[in-house]
Amino acid sequence: MKAEVTIGIAAAALGFCLAASSPAGAEERQEERVTLHTEDGWNLDARYLKAADTAPTVVLIHTQKSDHTEWAPWLPLMKRYGFGYLAFDLRGHGNSFVTPDGSTTSWRAFSLSGPDNEYNRMLRDVDAALAFLSTHSVTGAQTVLAGSVLGANLAIKSAAIHPDISMAIAISPALNVNDVLTVNPLRAYGKRPLLLIAGADRAKQYKELQLLNDIARMACGKNNVTVMVEPSGIGPDLVTRYTARRVLDWIRNPRLPELVEPSTAAAAGLPPETTGQAEPAQAPAQEMPEY
Repeated sequence: MKAEVTIGIAAAALGFCLAASSPAGAEERQEERVTLHTEDGWNLDARYLKAADTAPTVVLIHTQKSDHTEWAPWLPLMKRYGFGYLAFDLRGHGNSFVTPDGSTTSWRAFSLSGPDNEYNRMLRDVDAALAFLSTHSVTGAQTVLAGSVLGANLAIKSAAIHPDISMAIAISPALNVNDVLTVNPLRAYGKRPLLLIAGADRAKQYKELQLLNDIARMACGKNNVTVMVEPSGIGPDLVTRYTARRVLDWIRNPRLPELVEPSTAAAAGLPPETTGQAEPAQAPAQEMPEY
């Protein structure tokens, strides 16, 4: 009997230790299927997971011609980190295919050019995501915008419009995706953390990333901009569990150390940093390649 009591106490103690070591609220947090409502009448399909305690919530904005399922490798890891997420289908993509007048459509019917085409109107889709989070007591300071290709451009542009957003992550951003531009939004982004991710094997896209990095460093401050370069891939090819782990660690600690002033560097025998690249011209509207 004494041995049984001892084993029972040990088991109870082990159970308490395991419960204490689990992330706060991990058992209570369950993903929900929700609908986002845009101001111009679209209903967008979405998946929402509430963040644990004071952890951030990441709004995930997918690539053109895709849907929110491209973020699937990230979602279990985000839950394990305690992060919240809101992954949704942009208008005309995935299950967001019913127009405001009740008919159905897809991205194939959208114009690729024009400052007010449906791709630029997708900023209202991001606004709907932010409005949804606000009704769930998630502030801008607790919100991160993350996007891939078109989604990257939308994340940068939306963050420029909403200065309360804490930071943005742009995977394979471009100067111009279907007339959703990034140069001026980067100039207006402000002194906030920004993460740029690209693959080195796509020459044109990688050159555009370098130009965007130059603009971001000048506009946002060098210690606010981080670049991750993978050996290969673009857009969804870079949305992997390996990339997700690095990105989530960056969200926890986004700013680089303060740069040493050139005079101090010279006194320490280090080579001074050089800057001063020419600003790029806007690229013509383009449709990014198939994946």
